[in-house]
Amino acid sequence: MKHSAKKRIEQEKKAAQRKVTLKWGVVAGIILVIQAVASGFLFLSALNLGMFPLWMLEIAAGVVLVLALISSLLFFGGKKENLGKNFRRFTGIFLAAAITVTSVYVGNLFGSINQTVENITTAPTVSEQAEPVVETMNVYVLSTSTATSLADCKSLKFGVIGGNDGPASFAAVTKIKSELASEINVTDYKNFSVLGIDFYHKDIQVAVINQTYLGTLKESSLFSNWNDQTKLITSIEITESEFAAAEASNPYSKGNYDKPVEIKPATSAVDNIDVEPFIVYISGSDTRDEYFATERSDVNILMVVNPQTKQILLVNTPRDYYVPNPRSSVGTEDKLTHLGLYGVDCSITGLENLYDCDINYYVQINFTGAEKLVDDIGGITFYNPREFSGRGCYFPEGEITINGEEAVVFARERYAFAEGDNMRGQNQMRLITAIFNKVTSSPTLILNYQTILDDLDGYIVTNMESDEIDTLVRMQLNDLAEWNIQTYAVTGWGGMDTTYSAPYEDLYVTYPYMSTVYQGQDLIDRVLDGETLTDEDVE
Repeated sequence: MKHSAKKRIEQEKKAAQRKVTLKWGVVAGIILVIQAVASGFLFLSALNLGMFPLWMLEIAAGVVLVLALISSLLFFGGKKENLGKNFRRFTGIFLAAAITVTSVYVGNLFGSINQTVENITTAPTVSEQAEPVVETMNVYVLSTSTATSLADCKSLKFGVIGGNDGPASFAAVTKIKSELASEINVTDYKNFSVLGIDFYHKDIQVAVINQTYLGTLKESSLFSNWNDQTKLITSIEITESEFAAAEASNPYSKGNYDKPVEIKPATSAVDNIDVEPFIVYISGSDTRDEYFATERSDVNILMVVNPQTKQILLVNTPRDYYVPNPRSSVGTEDKLTHLGLYGVDCSITGLENLYDCDINYYVQINFTGAEKLVDDIGGITFYNPREFSGRGCYFPEGEITINGEEAVVFARERYAFAEGDNMRGQNQMRLITAIFNKVTSSPTLILNYQTILDDLDGYIVTNMESDEIDTLVRMQLNDLAEWNIQTYAVTGWGGMDTTYSAPYEDLYVTYPYMSTVYQGQDLIDRVLDGETLTDEDVE
């Protein structure tokens, strides 16, 4: 009897243990499934990001499988229910939770990186049905004026610019009169300087000027305070047909009939960016604002890249270089920096004509973007060949390490050098070289990639596709190659001349030394043809 009771108790105990084991098996199975799903999400996110070479993905897949095996052994290892087994289960739960949380976090991070890259590489699009806007005319009053809308300006005196701006000015006046349902008092001026002086003296109360003049205002001592002295009432967009209609009946003084030419997209991508040589136009915008579609380009550097030879050539062109403006129908010259006022494709076309080459991509970055980039990669170190000071910063000769704010100062300073803009351009190429070397030699920066992209969003724009960026990152992570970077700067001599963007005013320009331009053309061709350049080649 006693034996039978003892046997029954043992059976009940074993049955209870089996129930516990079964329940634990269900719980452990659910935990392992969750871990597997999270790990799969991480792996698919890394695969979708497209930046990691195959061998890295294979290693990642192996690590995922090993961790899954370790979790399984911790959950199901051992037969007896004892303290050691419970500890292993607890360790397994902790490990699975850590793997799951980490996988979800990093997977979401990869997804966010992918989205941010899409944002940077996706320029604002215009509906294919929309008629092209050829000019944008701004309507200003003085900051002391009580007018706050176009309706408030109905009885005021307007000033417009005739000459080459006549058709756009007349189109704007036509739209203003239509909106006000009234005639307005308009005075026609031959250039902006005369209009601006009368505007400041209150001989006219409303100034209607082409938006592209805003860049040149900063170069005039008379109107450098334009933003403080005026306020913008409205902007009027002039379409192609509106411009043509105004041109036909333009009542204002006639210019030299330099009719604006529509600038078409100027770049064409390569088929295999990790194999074929390509050229990137690096444009540095003189602004700290976000989303700078049209702005003066104070940095104009061509980056010629040959992925096969690991050769990069940086070619700098001074901002004041006197080159034909592609916007002009008769080839009127302009300062290179002003080409950016008509859009990045105008700058690209001008440089393609100068160097007889095809530019494949562009990257636009402004002061804020450059500052954030240098800070996010932990600063940069490079050799500074000449001691100088500028804007409150001192840069000694020799190897220096600088942060983002100092990098912007280093890139902008020109008055400290007798060579002026030529030396500034060389310093800008030194910065680009230092940034490139830091990024390509530090694969761990991928961990800070999201921060870098988030900070640059809105301050950097490129027409390079996101999968092309992914391909370049994957290529560099795969071989961690060192690149041979050479720099070259074309030069010229200074003078005063009229420009397409300011036809009735003499501005400082740099006339090209064409011998240096021809050497630049030759260097570009040699890199594209697969040659490796030496220091002697770029002297």
